[in-house]
Amino acid sequence: MSVRWSRSVAAGAMAVAITAFGAAACSSSGSSSTGPGSGALSGNLKIITWENPPAVQAITSIDKAFMKKYPGVHVSLQTAANVNGPYATLLQQTVNSGTADIVTWVSPFQALPLHPTRQNMTPFQYWSTSGVFAPLNGQSFLHNYTSSALAAETYQGKTYGVVSGTYQEGVFYNKQTFAKYNLSVPTTYTQFLSELQTLKSKGVTPMFVGLGNVGPVYLQFIYYELMISLWYPNAPGGNLATALETGSAKWTDPAFVQAMNEEKALAQYLEPNYTGVPWESMPGDFAKGDAAMLLDGSWDLPLIQQANPNVQVGFFPLPGSDTAANNQPEVGDNLTFSVLRSSHNQAAAMAWLNFFSSPSIYAQYVNTTGISSSQNGGTFNGYAAKAMGSWFGKGVNINNFYPTLSANNAYYDQQTNWPALQLAVIQGSKTAAQAAQLYQQDWTAP
Repeated sequence: MSVRWSRSVAAGAMAVAITAFGAAACSSSGSSSTGPGSGALSGNLKIITWENPPAVQAITSIDKAFMKKYPGVHVSLQTAANVNGPYATLLQQTVNSGTADIVTWVSPFQALPLHPTRQNMTPFQYWSTSGVFAPLNGQSFLHNYTSSALAAETYQGKTYGVVSGTYQEGVFYNKQTFAKYNLSVPTTYTQFLSELQTLKSKGVTPMFVGLGNVGPVYLQFIYYELMISLWYPNAPGGNLATALETGSAKWTDPAFVQAMNEEKALAQYLEPNYTGVPWESMPGDFAKGDAAMLLDGSWDLPLIQQANPNVQVGFFPLPGSDTAANNQPEVGDNLTFSVLRSSHNQAAAMAWLNFFSSPSIYAQYVNTTGISSSQNGGTFNGYAAKAMGSWFGKGVNINNFYPTLSANNAYYDQQTNWPALQLAVIQGSKTAAQAAQLYQQDWTAP
């Protein structure tokens, strides 16, 4: 499952975005005819989220605009670092104590494991299926969202959250560097290797990623793309994740072995100390020119822009296949808002989601955070949309190619341990075939 980690950088660089939010709020303050009047709401409204600076700045700005429209409501935002660390603890404590109104999580609760149990569901999945969150059915703002975004949060006919958008993973490249060495955007694996070799021969670090302080999970920017390029196109039933869960596909499939062999070949073009470079520094290091390409997710584009507004960034999916059409980005639904059933101010919580979902406010959220839209319409012209170009919002959803891994699987098929074999193959302590056999040996369909 894709992991979204926090970024601990200065938060003050979003002043322009905050101003834009204020302007949007003023222009839209009278447009929400389905929402309550400004005098109808009062009291405190509390939201919790993790420390993702662009998203925190966006939510903070929305809170200010919301309080301007509803002066009787005071909105507070509490954050904690690292979605899988302190924030996970804060979320658990908040759910147990009912001390917030709106909570957020990194991903929607769908797709559930093939055979969901308390043991193999994530806490958020368990809460979503156990009545912890208030259903949003009947709220007019749901009509703004795509059917796939709604399906990601729906269980037994009840919708329990709002997926705020999707992020994409792939290759972000420095357009000036590509122009200097007469390189074009690669569309096939063979072309990609040739251009990596060219850059290395010129003394330029071709690709950058940081595993320090996060571990091999950040190799996902390679192995996700290669699974999509090489394995997903021929998956039984068109869904590799389901095929692995049902046993109609196996981890020993030659396409997966090939993907890991390609991963090892590509890793020689990473910066020499990629296992030790802190993941927190990736956007800034790329922005200052430490490599021609950055392997990352689109959530880091705002931080690249902050670090160097003059760098010209483009995007392409990491190509693992020589069939260009098979090379697609990975996309994953991200940052879900849910209202606790135990909320002490549920009316204000629903009004906040309605306000957030209004087209002008939502467009500013997308433009500020770099997330791709989960709504049916809208025009988005932020830095991320420009950098992503025609790929903005497009790709293969992680739920279609990567199965749900749970803590009750055997060792290598647990979410925290799965990436370790990828690094082992790259470093040569395991062959790709040995790693595939270990995955299959440990695999137990959830």
